[in-house]
Amino acid sequence: MRRKHKLVELNGVMALALSGLCGCQRPAPPPATSSVQGAWQNRESQSHASTKYRERLAPSPSLLAPRAAAEIDSMSDEDVLAVVNGRPIAKSRMVELLLRSHGAGLLEQLVGLEAAMEYATRQNISVSRSEIDREYELALSRLTDPLASVVEGVGDRAAGERALEAVLSERNISREEFLVTLRRNAYLRKCVQSAETFSEDDIRAEADRLYGERVLVRHIQLGSSADLARAQERLEAGEEFGEVAARLSANTASARQKGLLDPFSANDDRVPAPFRQAAFALKAGEEPRVVRIGEWHHLLILEQRIPAERYDLTVVRVEVERSLRDRVTEEQMRELFERLMRDAQVDIRDESLKQDYMKRLGP
Repeated sequence: MRRKHKLVELNGVMALALSGLCGCQRPAPPPATSSVQGAWQNRESQSHASTKYRERLAPSPSLLAPRAAAEIDSMSDEDVLAVVNGRPIAKSRMVELLLRSHGAGLLEQLVGLEAAMEYATRQNISVSRSEIDREYELALSRLTDPLASVVEGVGDRAAGERALEAVLSERNISREEFLVTLRRNAYLRKCVQSAETFSEDDIRAEADRLYGERVLVRHIQLGSSADLARAQERLEAGEEFGEVAARLSANTASARQKGLLDPFSANDDRVPAPFRQAAFALKAGEEPRVVRIGEWHHLLILEQRIPAERYDLTVVRVEVERSLRDRVTEEQMRELFERLMRDAQVDIRDESLKQDYMKRLGP
C-alpha cells in the first residue's frame, strides 16, 4: 500500500502550515504549496468539518454520557481538568475527544517532524533557531504576496501576520501546530540543500532562463472585485498606473515601486503561470489586463520587453547556481518528505487514532 502524504503549506500559502511553503502543508499542505495559493483554497472543506466530527463521535456515545457518581468520586485532582457547577470534567474525556476529532492530522505532522529530525541527525545536519525564523518569514511573505520572489524590498509583516491568523482560524489549526510544520520544513530544506548538486546542463539551462527574453511589468494587486473596480475607475479617469498602484495596491512592497516587478522570463516558475502568460501576451501601451491569482486580482501593464542577453557563464555562475537552488529546493523537499513518511515505521498504540491515521494515508 502506498502511503500518501502532502507537505503542509500555509502557501502551499502552506496549506498551511505553510508551504512556501515549500510552504509545506496538508490541506487541512506546505512546506510549504508550494505555494501560497493553496493557503486560500479548499474553503469548502470547513463546511464539512462538523459532519465529519459527528461521524467520528457516533460509534462512541459513551464519550458524551454522564459520568456515574462512583466514577466521579474516584477521580483524583490530577484527573480533573475543570469543574462545572460542582461536577468535574476529566482530562481523559477531553483528550479522547481531541484525539478523535483532530488527532490524525496532528499526528501526521509530528511524525513528519520526527522523521525529518532523525534523517538530519543521520546526515550530521543541525538546524538553528535563525533558520526556523527564516522559514517563518518565508511563509508570511508568501501568504500576502504570490509574487514575493520578483518584488524588491520587504513585504508587509503585519499584513502577513493578519493573513496567517485568518488562515489558521479558518482551518482550525493552532499556531503551535503551524510551528511544528515550520520546524519540519526547516529540516527538510537544509537536508535537501546540503546534498544538492547540479550538472553543467542544469546550470546552462538556468542561465538561459535568467538571461533569455524577459518582460518588465507593473501591477496593482487587489483583494476584492470592489477594489478592482475602484482601481479601474481611477485608471479610466486618466490617473497614472504607477500612482494608482502606489495608492491602492495591497502588495506593499511593489506599491513602493509604483507596482514595478523585477524582470522575469516566460518559464520563470517563481511567478504563477497565469501571470506569466498574461504578461507575455501584453504589448507596450496596451490597456491593463486583469489576472486572478488565488484570491487576488491583478491589473498589469507591460513596461518593456528585454531581449535575450549575452552572458559569460564564468562571471554569472554563482548567481545562476543560487537561482537554480532556490527554484528546485522545494520540489526536492516534497520528494524527501514523501520518502521519509513512506519509510517511517509508525506504531500507533491507540486503536481509534490508528484507524483515523490509516484512513488519512489513503489506499
